Amino acid sequence: MTPRPDPQTETTWLRKLDRATTAHEKARATLEELIADARAAGVPLMTIAKHTPYSREWARKIADRVDAERCNAVGDAPNSLGTERCKLPAGHEGRHAEGTTSWPQKRRLNDEPPNPDA
Repeated sequence: MTPRPDPQTETTWLRKLDRATTAHEKARATLEELIADARAAGVPLMTIAKHTPYSREWARKIADRVDAERCNAVGDAPNSLGTERCKLPAGHEGRHAEGTTSWPQKRRLNDEPPNPDA
């Protein structure tokens, strides 16, 4: 087993790891946004995959997730018609193509069912 370093050395290395982790998370978030934007602009997923460290399928999953997050979708819910995901930014003021203004939200297990008489 490797002996534990003195506290000062360990603290120095942990600070370096924290900084590198933060930089990595920011770069990954930026890359995921760019993947979604490229797909929305019509760049084929195979081309995106060739220029990123992700396969075509992972690029598709990432773009789907980013698109859903931008529109505040919960989980993997499609739009109310089940046809496509909203491409508008989160919190947008406009209507979706089918006329709804918000995504259907998945109910939690302990939520009350909607009251049609209210």
